[in-house]
Amino acid sequence: MAKKISGCFPALITPMKEDGNRLNHEIDFGGFAQLVNHAMKGGVTGVLPAGCTGHAASLTRDEQVKIVEKALEIAGEKAVIAGDGSNCTREAIALAKRMEDVGAKRHLQISPYQNKPTQEGLYQHYAAIAQAIGNEIIVYNVPGRTGRNIEPETVERLAKEFSNIIAVKEASGNLGQIKRVIELTKDYEFDVISGDDGLTLDIIKAGGTGCISVAANVDPKRTSQYIKLALGGNFEKAAEINVELKPLFEVLFIETNPGPCHYALRKIGIKAGVPRLPLVDVSSESAAKIDSVLEKLGL
Repeated sequence: MAKKISGCFPALITPMKEDGNRLNHEIDFGGFAQLVNHAMKGGVTGVLPAGCTGHAASLTRDEQVKIVEKALEIAGEKAVIAGDGSNCTREAIALAKRMEDVGAKRHLQISPYQNKPTQEGLYQHYAAIAQAIGNEIIVYNVPGRTGRNIEPETVERLAKEFSNIIAVKEASGNLGQIKRVIELTKDYEFDVISGDDGLTLDIIKAGGTGCISVAANVDPKRTSQYIKLALGGNFEKAAEINVELKPLFEVLFIETNPGPCHYALRKIGIKAGVPRLPLVDVSSESAAKIDSVLEKLGL
């Protein structure tokens, strides 16, 4: 089946102003524009604003919409995936419709967090969203944040029954499960895209179509390069770059994402600021480790 979503998409952080207000840092839209341009010049396929790495949980809905609108202005509608999910189905639909009003054509919808629905509940959640909005939906499976895994059979059911559910972003960390999803959905117009930098190459080898990447915030050039090579079948060269980037993949999760990414971006000259509470800047020990990796990569 033809790929609907393929390539490298940084899951963008949300830059914050250093205004001293740790409860409510203002969004730095100048820094955000700098970050989007940095990513696009690095060769990425597109960008994902206002998702988990953009710490959507600490943003108001108005802020999420404004961030996506800014990304659309800079990168264009074909390059933007809107982060607009919620653990409340009604709210997820309402926010997705607001994103469509400002021009978004694709939605990343995280599976419900905290309330931990059954597999039938997960199916009904996504079914309701798919029936309510007309544009393309990417299911986001990240049990480390939501506390509930979306089983391969549930993904297959969604892929089979809803043509506007076009892909799953897989961040379960379970390569066996991800291969099972790829196998079950291979006969549908449905893609499996990595949500885990460390597993992306293996996922592409198994039939995946790219990555929604944290590392591509910091090193979009090399990240997008190895993904492009892998998608073209040049796994040997892709593996060489992947090995080079592995320390970056690891150090960006040395503390809770996106704290390390904010720090790394500041070190390479992007006005990233620090996240809002309850997230904080990295410790001095973590900062030293990030510095070492950035230096070795020439960043």
